[in-house]
Amino acid sequence: MTDLPRVQAPEQMIHLGLGQPSRGLLPGGLLERASAELFARQDESFLPYGPARGNPGVRERLAGFLSDQVTVAPDQLMITNGNSQALDMICTLFTRPGDTILVEAPTYFLALRIFSDHGLTMIPVPTDENGLVPGALEEILKTCSPAFLYTIPFYHNPSAVTLSAERQEAVARISGTHGLPVVSDEVYRFLYFDQPPPPSLGRFHSQCPVLSLGSFSKILAPGLRLGWIHTSPETLKKITGSGLLRSGGGVNPFTSAIVDRVVRNGSLAAHIAELRDVYRRRAAVLCGELREALPRSVSFTPPRGGYFVWLRFPEGVDCKALRKTVQKHGVDFYPGSYFSPDRGFASYMRLSFAMYDEAELAEGVTRLGRALKQALPGLYKGSR
Repeated sequence: MTDLPRVQAPEQMIHLGLGQPSRGLLPGGLLERASAELFARQDESFLPYGPARGNPGVRERLAGFLSDQVTVAPDQLMITNGNSQALDMICTLFTRPGDTILVEAPTYFLALRIFSDHGLTMIPVPTDENGLVPGALEEILKTCSPAFLYTIPFYHNPSAVTLSAERQEAVARISGTHGLPVVSDEVYRFLYFDQPPPPSLGRFHSQCPVLSLGSFSKILAPGLRLGWIHTSPETLKKITGSGLLRSGGGVNPFTSAIVDRVVRNGSLAAHIAELRDVYRRRAAVLCGELREALPRSVSFTPPRGGYFVWLRFPEGVDCKALRKTVQKHGVDFYPGSYFSPDRGFASYMRLSFAMYDEAELAEGVTRLGRALKQALPGLYKGSR
């Protein structure tokens, strides 16, 4: 895969594939005020090397923030440089090249790159409209002993589905029975549009080996490079004993102190509420425009949170092969084959509503529809 995603789209290009917030949603003023509050205290405890798990006060406030549905204790938390760094560290400490891991089909395609960097063999586990299928997971475990299962249970990337509470319990039971570590990437959990999803899988840490990964990238700003791991204190001991943390101490004590001020003064909760409102409206616009512009043979389920819409085209359509034609119309996307270790989902397409405002999303879909009519005229015959 040579054409991995850009952080920015070319000038005049509406890149509907980019899964990141628009510049206008990044709270620069909020972070500036938090920084000023921090330095006004004349307490420079955040400037030396920090404790391996992160500053105790920071973890205490973070635990309070995360205890929205179930209680989270500070000794169950460790500060990270975000989910990508956490995934890389977990691979370093819990796997060896040649090990097998399980991933959902489909799954986050840059996680696949991290796993590939570590020389891991990836086995896809089927999913449906309710997330990972526990029965399929049990069948796979009859024939292999993977190092861990990687799952995205909330507003999945790319499919936008959420693992139901019943399936969460089933996955936890299977994990406990087989001693299968579960790495739960929960970066979108707080970005629900209406009703909140089930609680974090981290709540099962006393029943099974689960590591719940969270990040401020989607609820504050990606450039902070700050997140957390929620797991058992015993698992954290193994992580914090690593050479990386023994050498450098806890990650990002300076940034975590700034974010701590945002959590303490209530600004984070208010900002997340604003994001939910903005993304709810953008998702509604994107889905409405797609219904008007696409033929009936292209299907999708409107998301209930997160960043993404997962389009399914008729069998035989190769979305990756469409990209050059689509790009000529000033719009882009990510093809479904990116999201599978075996290049499945060729007839799928991931779009995101996070990067652009409503008018830009509408224009992007207009361009996409125009490109598809040129490339796939047969899909439009007799449609609307």
